[in-house]
Parts: sequence; structure tokens; C-alpha cells
Amino acid sequence: MDAKTLVERVEGLYTLPEVYQQLRGMLQAGASGESELAELISYDPVLSARVFQLAGEFPPEVQASSVSEAVAALGSSELLQRLQSTSTDSVFSSVPSEIVDLHDFWHHSVCCAMAAESLARRCNYLFPEALFLAGLVHDIGQLVIYQHSPEQAVEVLRRAGEQESHRYRMEQQILPWTHAALGGELLRHWSLPELVCRATEFHHEPHLAGEFELQASLVHIATAVANCIEPSWKAGGAVQDAVRQITPSAWAAAGLDRSVIDDTVSEISIQSLEVLRIVNPGSATIF
Repeated sequence: MDAKTLVERVEGLYTLPEVYQQLRGMLQAGASGESELAELISYDPVLSARVFQLAGEFPPEVQASSVSEAVAALGSSELLQRLQSTSTDSVFSSVPSEIVDLHDFWHHSVCCAMAAESLARRCNYLFPEALFLAGLVHDIGQLVIYQHSPEQAVEVLRRAGEQESHRYRMEQQILPWTHAALGGELLRHWSLPELVCRATEFHHEPHLAGEFELQASLVHIATAVANCIEPSWKAGGAVQDAVRQITPSAWAAAGLDRSVIDDTVSEISIQSLEVLRIVNPGSATIF
């Protein structure tokens, strides 16, 4: 089964329970504005992609280019009704928790999103918000693998270890598709902007992204930054060297150099704590 056929069979993915429950409460109370709703949704990869998919059903003249525009197009009552089908059950239930954890997946996705937007601003890219979305959903294909092929997913993770680049290479050996290819096809099937689809599809090999090489390169670099902030890696006492994970062609395409890594890691580490407070106000966890 090729990637396109597989993603067409995906009926639903899974979101972080804390985000979903808070969003449901805000919608049911009816006291929150669209900007508040959009901010919360923008911190969850599945909800963001799902909102874009729903907004994509509208005529072309009202197509959204950001999460906030998608929320405005849908309206709060429509949003509440349509999100009833979103599941908070864990897609990771078939994967041992010591191998992968939903909260770690979410944390990595959000850190990558913030890093991609920050790097986009550093290189004066005109649409940094689009890079936030691309960074947020770059690993959404992993959810498809965990759902469709959990046993093979465990084998990939066991053999690859922590580094995402190793995981990608192991997927190429074990599976008929990679999480990057599945993610790109899924987002395309859900009618997300082609920029986001291509940046997702080629975030491990940005030189293959064609006209979207810059965007894919920014997500590629942002992934390495997010890996430095990964809570599971910190728990193991080892912060990975991001520079070694980044291809020279990505630096060239972005017009950036290695000097941005330390500042970006520091910036996103602080921002991620604020996001955690927004998503789960009662949490005092420090990653």
C-alpha cells in the first residue's frame, strides 16, 4: 500500500487530552473569542490540521491561510460540532510508553513550530506564521504509523534510538514509507497549503523540496533545535548536538549559520514553558 492510499483510509488521529478538554470547555462556555480559540488550537498538531481540513470545505474565496482564519471561517458553534469526532484516546496505546510518549511528541511538535517561526523571522521570511504551522505538523505522519503499524513502529524506535534522523533512516529500511512521506500526503489529503505539505514531506531532506527548499530547510533546522529541548533526552542527561544533525545545504538555503542555534534553543526553551501553562494551567512541570 502506498502512502497516498494509506492516508485516504485515515479516519481520525489523536490529540493531547489537555488541549482538547480545555478547548471543549471554552467552546461550551461560549465566553472565549476566536483569537483565544485559535491560540489554543495552534498548539496542537492534529487539531490545527483538522481545523484546516474542515475550513477547506468552504468555497475557494474563503479558504484559510492560517489557523486563526480557519477558526474565523468555521465559527465557534460549527467548530464545537465538528470536533466531536476528535479522539483523545492515545494512538500510542500499542507502543510501549518507555519507547514513545504522547506528551513528548506534543512537546517536540510545539518546540519545532516555535523554532521554525523564530528562524523564519531571523532570515526575514515574509510569512513566518506559515512556518509555525509547518513545524507543528512536521511529524504528524508518525501518528499514522503508530496507528497502522504499531509493531513495526516499535521496531523502528528500538533500533533507531532517540535521534529523529536515525528514525527516518530506519523507517526507510523497515517500512514501505516514512513518517515524512505519510505526513505530506495526509496534509495534502486534508487540503493544507502546499508549502506546509512539502516542508513536512522533505523536512529530513530539504534539498529535495524543489521550490519549497527554504521552508523545508527551516523546519529541518527547527527540528534539530527542538531535539535539544526534548524532555525525554533531558531526563536521560544528554542534550544532543543540533549542529551535527543539520545538512550544509539547509544552512545555505536558509541563509543562516550555526551561531543561531544557542540563542534559538534558549528562546524556545523559555517559550515552551509559557505554552505549557496555557495548555495545562494547573501544571507545574518543568522540562
